Amino acid sequence: MVLMNLNYRTNYLHTYFKTTVVVPDTNEHDYTAIWLLHGYTGDDSAWIRHVNIENLARKHNWVIIMPEGRNAFYSDSDFIPYYSYFIDEFIPKMQNLLPISKDRSKNYIVGSSMGGYGALKIAFLNDSKFSKVAALSPITDIEHFRDNPNCPMPKVAFNSIFNSPERIAKNQLTNIYNSHQPKQRILTLCGDSDFMYEDNVMFKNFLSIHAKGRYTWMPVIGDHSWKTWSNNIEIVFNWLE
Repeated sequence: MVLMNLNYRTNYLHTYFKTTVVVPDTNEHDYTAIWLLHGYTGDDSAWIRHVNIENLARKHNWVIIMPEGRNAFYSDSDFIPYYSYFIDEFIPKMQNLLPISKDRSKNYIVGSSMGGYGALKIAFLNDSKFSKVAALSPITDIEHFRDNPNCPMPKVAFNSIFNSPERIAKNQLTNIYNSHQPKQRILTLCGDSDFMYEDNVMFKNFLSIHAKGRYTWMPVIGDHSWKTWSNNIEIVFNWLE
């Protein structure tokens, strides 16, 4: 198993970014790629720290790519155009560096919490790039997240990304889905004690109607924590396969 810690200058953002990648030892040239996104306050090492990612990569024979997210909500803002960087520079860079497929059918995107929001948003906006998306305890309503008393993100930080009602509306997942009508297979899960459980149920109700036949809801026991995500990530990967 190859564990790669990549540190590179992004010409798009004019700074340095980190990415951690796991590559199986089977010496193939067209691996399925899992784009695995971390949550708020995490970095490219978050999943490696909490989950046996190497074992999952070995079991499924997939390359797993874990980029640094910089608390940017995987979105464009006046401070950092992260979404544009991810699509226009990061994905092509990884596809050129790594032995991974560019085929939609062999690219899946997964994330937890803020990374779950990012995975869903990126997938919905790029149906031609990703065939499956899975989100663990995702932030499904960014405005409710901002106003939730249990929200860990200071409002000033949130407002630096989503700095107007128009930008909030543009970045709401339900609005993105309605505008782009993606055709991916979708899975979401959320712990029954999660502070965003009600938001996730509302989103489940939305997708059950609009993505009928392509959507899977997975209610689980747990709260908004790595314990919940580490207990369920293997089930998510089995669903992807």
